[in-house]
Amino acid sequence: MSNAIRYDSVLVHYLARELHERLSGRRVQGLRFDGEQRRVVLELDSETLLWELHPTRGWIRVTPGPAAAGAGPEAAASAAAEGWGGREVRMQRKARVRSVSALADERILEIRVDAGGADRAARLVVELMTNQWNMAALDPDGRIMAVLWAREAGGRMLRRGASYEPPSGHEPRAGIGSPLALETFRDLLADVPPAKRKSALVRGAAWASPLNSWSILGPAGEERSGSPGPAGDDLLVSAHERYVGLASLPDPHPRIIELDRPTLYPLPLPGVEDRPVLSLLAGMEAIAAIEAPPGLAPEVRQALESRRDDAARRAERLHAEVEAAPGKAASLRRRADLLMAHLHNVEKGASEAELDDFEGGVVRVPLDPTRTAVENAEDLYDRARRRQRAGERLPSRVREAVAERNRLDALLQALDRGDADPAEVDRWVKEVRPAAGPSSDDAERLPYRAFRSSGGLEIRVGRSGRGNDELTFHHSSPEDVWLHARDVAGAHVILRWTDREQNPPKRDLVEAAVMAALNSRARSSGTVPVDWTRRKYVRKPRKAPPGAVLPERVQTLFVEPDPALPGRLGEPES
Repeated sequence: MSNAIRYDSVLVHYLARELHERLSGRRVQGLRFDGEQRRVVLELDSETLLWELHPTRGWIRVTPGPAAAGAGPEAAASAAAEGWGGREVRMQRKARVRSVSALADERILEIRVDAGGADRAARLVVELMTNQWNMAALDPDGRIMAVLWAREAGGRMLRRGASYEPPSGHEPRAGIGSPLALETFRDLLADVPPAKRKSALVRGAAWASPLNSWSILGPAGEERSGSPGPAGDDLLVSAHERYVGLASLPDPHPRIIELDRPTLYPLPLPGVEDRPVLSLLAGMEAIAAIEAPPGLAPEVRQALESRRDDAARRAERLHAEVEAAPGKAASLRRRADLLMAHLHNVEKGASEAELDDFEGGVVRVPLDPTRTAVENAEDLYDRARRRQRAGERLPSRVREAVAERNRLDALLQALDRGDADPAEVDRWVKEVRPAAGPSSDDAERLPYRAFRSSGGLEIRVGRSGRGNDELTFHHSSPEDVWLHARDVAGAHVILRWTDREQNPPKRDLVEAAVMAALNSRARSSGTVPVDWTRRKYVRKPRKAPPGAVLPERVQTLFVEPDPALPGRLGEPES
């Protein structure tokens, strides 16, 4: 898909004028760069400018008020910029826009702001050449503080910390200060074959571009204009009049012009169908409405990206488990063999045994003090077999995770290009959107789902981040057991228990741990570490987001997620 907005020096000149009138003196609240989406968010005192510099877009969209999540796609994009790899640029407190200008006859625009210090942005440089659009925030010394698209091009280093250098372009063209006189115009084009006059005009005359040169030349650029002579000279005179009308940079009359597709221009082009718009920014909004691919709600887009990232992390984690599984299984069997060989040395009720290794040295073997040495050894053998089985299943899970990541990556790229398959989008959206919960009033009030363990204990599973907080701090008792999958997002799980002296039976504790693993992002792993402690040792830090807590006196269980377990424990009690 080609560029929706096509910039030339004329358009950039008038865009700078319009932005200067709109932004000069305005207070800057924030500036964010989102390199992945090629998006810049400029938050002002009463509105937000969302500048899309992706090759398929190129427009500026304006939303009233500082951007806020939930206020629409554009406003949400501002709030989501950091979550999409965005970088917030440091600005002076209460910074104001000083000016917006464009380099004469160039596609480079500058926004100057109050600096207030060497580590604050003083200038934003917007490069609008071809489809390599970019923006850089510069400090007062001209060093790059942030750049939308970090790269090396044309001998320039566009990276943080480098000194900014403008693109090395062509020699300045004639007619920057005032349009070429008729004689100079004739000298530039009279001896050039009509078919090559467009290129000659663009090379030699300021403000001419591939976008406007054919309109300027009209019949003088067509083969049928014939060889130089009186008729040909008349055509050049008419072309010069059209050129002067544009290169004198008159008052703007923005319009959407109809070329091979609608685009924006600040002046009417003779011979081109168009329709007027109130301003260039209004025209960009209209083109965005025509050209922008059907958008997803920001939270759905983020859910798709989160799902892709989860798949990538899952593939890495599973691959690591594939590598480690044989060694871990062998280690468990070795400890079991040692226990069986030294049964007479294991004290009853011990929580650990120090055993002589077969090859010398001493091995410490953790034990369940409620079980005999033989039962502990059988448990180790069972864990070794499960580890071995998991290792045999893991390669296929790795392939599935990689395939899911690749499909989602391709889908997100297709959404950016605007050519995503609607059926594919719909399928994934249905997967990442949370399913509607129970409709009863009780189910809506409860922040958790309830299950019954094999031993008859109640297991409560949080429904959401806020539901996790509600469950942990308002729907549990101090002696209850609190569980959560380690180092991944997931549900808080409460195993109801009242005995402050004794821990719950291991079978019930393991089932609660499996529920925590199943309701976490590690649900597809072969083995999941689940932390547990008494609920009274879980605290909520000040200003922590929903679901974020700090548990203390934590112990860890390693469990294998079993998707069939919720069914065995019975239907959730709403």
